[in-house]
Amino acid sequence: MSNIYNPTLFVNQERKFLGFQKLLRPETRQAVMLIQATKDMGKTWLAGRMQDHCLATAVNHPTVYIDFRNPKQDHHDFLGLVRLIRQQLNQPAYFNQLNEIINSYSDAPVGALSGLGQLRQNIVTSFNLEEIRTICLDITINYEELSGETLSARAVSLVAYCQRRQLLTTLITRCTELRTQLNWWDGLDAYRPNAPEVAQPVHAAITEDNLGFLRSDSAADQTRIERQINDAFFTALADLLTDNSPAVLLLDSYEAIKPDADRWLRQELLIRLRDSQLSKLVIIITGRQTPDLSDLNMSNLLVKTQLEPFDEAIVREYFEDRRKVTLGLDWRTILVTSGGVPGALAMMADHAMATTSADDDFFNDL
Repeated sequence: MSNIYNPTLFVNQERKFLGFQKLLRPETRQAVMLIQATKDMGKTWLAGRMQDHCLATAVNHPTVYIDFRNPKQDHHDFLGLVRLIRQQLNQPAYFNQLNEIINSYSDAPVGALSGLGQLRQNIVTSFNLEEIRTICLDITINYEELSGETLSARAVSLVAYCQRRQLLTTLITRCTELRTQLNWWDGLDAYRPNAPEVAQPVHAAITEDNLGFLRSDSAADQTRIERQINDAFFTALADLLTDNSPAVLLLDSYEAIKPDADRWLRQELLIRLRDSQLSKLVIIITGRQTPDLSDLNMSNLLVKTQLEPFDEAIVREYFEDRRKVTLGLDWRTILVTSGGVPGALAMMADHAMATTSADDDFFNDL
């Protein structure tokens, strides 16, 4: 069966699809659906039906589709997944800070880190969480409005908060007073007090990811970099969900997932979903195998289901109504021969259509 979803051929899985629609409702407690089935049972088609629904103009939910069998998608580790999800969400303004952090640790050209990126780094290296709380008090910001739990996440949120409210001059001035040894205005002259003809910009320019490889000097350094990137990514995703909820993440062919990607899925994405940091995110995981999430203590958020073979009535609907193949078919024999497996039925229908449409006119007079 083709992996390209064709709505005119979709049969039998309406109940699963209605369950997916139920997940999108704000009153639904569950947020993760695990769909397990053997080969050729239509898992990818069902995921395609879900994606098609979300992208419809009347629905318009941000949607990501990742197929762990697809070699053209970079989904092998945490950074590949972060970049893939960011790309498919197609909301670049939310990910400026993420991109600047990635660029600061990858093979960016010299000087590529923006002034705002340097400001965030200076805050992370100069202050702890309690000192950031004090700075917020000093400049009349409610610390509790900042997102994130780690130091880097709070720094990202603080700078973004001040940028949106035209408080960057106040923030930089206070940081300068507290840590005089640093040049806090580097790359940020536009925000200096009394800067001529340069008001604080309301909308930042889009920062592009340079798509380079991360540089690290040690395992500890790699862990620190991963933490900063993940914090920035999930802060941006949480902001996007606030403005565009719900959003849907479709993860297909879980049995092919790589270990690093699986670690990120469990230890970063699902943990945050469990802890209510990504409310209004719906995740669908399909595969011949699906993850055992019992160790995450999130059974209250899970829906587990399987795909069943077609029965005789569905086989007949598929051939007659969907594929328009009706010539002398024995539905019971077809059901037994195919086992009711959608992929096998699709191949049989393709063969029947090719046989009935063959052009034999050339041989009719021989």
